[in-house]
Amino acid sequence: MTLEDKTLNRALPVPQRFTVELETLARVIFGFLLVRHGMEQVFEYPEAAVDAPPRSFYGVIKFLSLPGGILLMLGVLVRPVSLVLAPFFLLYWLAVPLPASLGGDAPLFGARGPSDPLLLNAFFLFYLATARDERLGPRALAALRVVAGLLFLAHGLEKVVGSRVPFELMSLRGLAAVLENVGGPMLALGLFTRPLAFLLSGEMAVAYFMTYAPRGLWESFVLPTMEAAILNCFLFLFFWAAGPGAWSLDGLIFRRPLPSRF
Repeated sequence: MTLEDKTLNRALPVPQRFTVELETLARVIFGFLLVRHGMEQVFEYPEAAVDAPPRSFYGVIKFLSLPGGILLMLGVLVRPVSLVLAPFFLLYWLAVPLPASLGGDAPLFGARGPSDPLLLNAFFLFYLATARDERLGPRALAALRVVAGLLFLAHGLEKVVGSRVPFELMSLRGLAAVLENVGGPMLALGLFTRPLAFLLSGEMAVAYFMTYAPRGLWESFVLPTMEAAILNCFLFLFFWAAGPGAWSLDGLIFRRPLPSRF
């Protein structure tokens, strides 16, 4: 880091100083979970939630996830790897889970749906592919923020109106529902993004370690909702540093420009 970079870094607000480091951490976590999917397909270990024939659309994605995830974790060829993998995740979501849901055969969002890891991977990878572009990077970050917020809202709505478990406001589940139903739309709109994202990251950490971590390392990521908890945890922590990107209420309310790291 040059003297100019160090001077700029000290001029940034505390969260924004860690943008690069937390982006790297999120990239490593996303890459690790891609490696897990690749291991399911190539080595048939650990256990997979859904078996994918090798020549199927999903089977190809999982096969590519092994080398792609390793390269992402190492920070090697990040842009080309992201450009290859991101469209696969998005096209698969459009071609398989979405039509199945429209046909009434399967849920699409929430804890029982497959959307979270597919769409979070797609839009995070699109962001990684454009992050250093001054024009496209903030827009890709905003798109990722909106998608993450709406997916988060779906979990909150499910707890209130779509659950077989009676809703109790004065419980951990009730608190989670409030955070998701309020925090999801606020995140999608880009309102108080940094403090909100920090709070929601903590919620996801608590949810993962209380509910899924006791199952063991590999078993704690078997289902999409388990994977979503850890992806959201580190993604929200990244938003705490990076901010909302383009097209946010924060940008309208707080108009003072901040120094750019990139």
